[in-house]
Amino acid sequence: MTTTEKHDYNITGASGEFFVAAELSRRNIIATLTIKNTPQIDVIATSLKNGMSANLQVKTKAERNKQGWKLNSKIDIPSEIKNHFYVFVDLHDPKALPEYYIIPNNIFANFSEKKHKTWLSITGRDGKEHKDNSVRNFKPYTNDKAFAEKYRNNWEILSLF
Repeated sequence: MTTTEKHDYNITGASGEFFVAAELSRRNIIATLTIKNTPQIDVIATSLKNGMSANLQVKTKAERNKQGWKLNSKIDIPSEIKNHFYVFVDLHDPKALPEYYIIPNNIFANFSEKKHKTWLSITGRDGKEHKDNSVRNFKPYTNDKAFAEKYRNNWEILSLF
């Protein structure tokens, strides 16, 4: 598929969930996808070795998306779910394996909220104040690289191995 072809966002999201489950299974972790529309959890992962489990919310970015992940302000809300993580899946190249950013939910919520407050506190390119909105983003290759690098392909953070 070329970047000019229309792509179904549901397929992109589902493929990210399957890639996460496959990557965990490859590492000898039981991974199961939740039923569609399950709030906040897309994959449940469990280790038979240590009995630990992790609840994963998957966010997938397709090859054609060069802007990073576009999110909404709900991402700033800390989770009350135990062992809750975001897994950002980058389908950057259809001929290569994805890249993953595995980030504890509450760490990412705090990061996103602080980033948005900082953005609100500075003026835009036109010299005017930024107006509050619900748009958030995650750009691990540019703006957010310093934060994101320690989470890139870091499956160990799940404490399942």
